Amino acid sequence: TAGILAGFVVLSAVHQVCTYKAIQAVPLKTLDRHRLHIVLEDYMQANFDQIIRQSGTHQHDTLKAPLTPTEVAERESFLPLMPPDQSVRWLSVGASLVDICPSGVDELESLMIQEEREAEVNGVDQYEKYILKVLTSSTTGSDDGAIQLTFFEGASDDDLLKGMFHAYAAHECMRNEVFREDNTSTIAKHSYEITKSQMPQFMNNLEERGWQMETGFVNVECGSSCRLKIQEV
Repeated sequence: TAGILAGFVVLSAVHQVCTYKAIQAVPLKTLDRHRLHIVLEDYMQANFDQIIRQSGTHQHDTLKAPLTPTEVAERESFLPLMPPDQSVRWLSVGASLVDICPSGVDELESLMIQEEREAEVNGVDQYEKYILKVLTSSTTGSDDGAIQLTFFEGASDDDLLKGMFHAYAAHECMRNEVFREDNTSTIAKHSYEITKSQMPQFMNNLEERGWQMETGFVNVECGSSCRLKIQEV
């Protein structure tokens, strides 16, 4: 029995190494949560100070481009039974309505993000296809605070990318102490303004750098993630 178990462990380790080598040899051009984490973490760390400096101005200085699929493949982690990256400590994607809005409908309405006035359809306000909640370190007990991000039913790949970009921008605001620690609404609002201003360039750069941007090539949710649906009554 011990010999069989040892053989199983060795074969599993060999399989993991082979998988890792295969991914490095043929980089995947789709964006799952782990690959997008690598892209966004590098992008924010390289560009955040410059983004903050030009925030609210008409400056659009050249930023460091996102990583390519090959560069991301070199950083991917495949350790079994272990989280692939540190984002699981501060980012929850697909939290249920009860978890993200324990206070009920009023809290949900406060978290919904209204798009620009020009986005009205037949005079009806339009909202982003996700809600985002900022939890500071004083609330969570962790140094980095936390972000809860949940998408609405019908969210597209672009919406997934926008929501994730917003989450990483908000987290970077907390890490850099751009605002008072307890001012969660200001963090959420300002990081959304950053997201709106940076997303067009970021999306173009992703495509230029070799990422597949067609429908169905972005997946940041897991099997247990919830999506929200608002029904008219």
